[in-house]
Amino acid sequence: MAYQRTNNATKAEIYKSGGPFAEGTFKLVYRGKYTAGARTGEPCVSKEFKTGSVYESHYFDEEMSIIARTQKVIDDWHAANLINRKILLNTPAIWEYTESKQKSLVEPFIANFEKFNSNSGWTPTMDVWGEAMQALSHFSYHNSGGQFLLCDLQGGSYSDG
Repeated sequence: MAYQRTNNATKAEIYKSGGPFAEGTFKLVYRGKYTAGARTGEPCVSKEFKTGSVYESHYFDEEMSIIARTQKVIDDWHAANLINRKILLNTPAIWEYTESKQKSLVEPFIANFEKFNSNSGWTPTMDVWGEAMQALSHFSYHNSGGQFLLCDLQGGSYSDG
């Protein structure tokens, strides 16, 4: 079983007129709302690479490859049954804007967003979820035979995972 949150939608309205509401090192993030499919009416986000209008599929292929590897670690984490905390991966889909044909990564909006660690080793004050996420980072290293380390973990704390 894959522990993930997916679009489960076929269309969304993305609100670009006010500019991005957040940004990371490589992507701009725009709010939106699903308008067709099982998630109709729910909030979503659209993530665009900052390097202009990125159309080349290798940017998206690499992103989806990282997500697939992350999903395997999370599924292995749950199979190991180490702690009783359900961790879900927010899995985007590659969508294309109708008018511009620009590609973006669309995924469900994460409420209660917080950072659990960084690429440089920073961690916030520990609570139950913070400890679980640090354990997942540690597990990823051992699970991959020292080849991968999940870090820069961020998300939301929900009562059901």
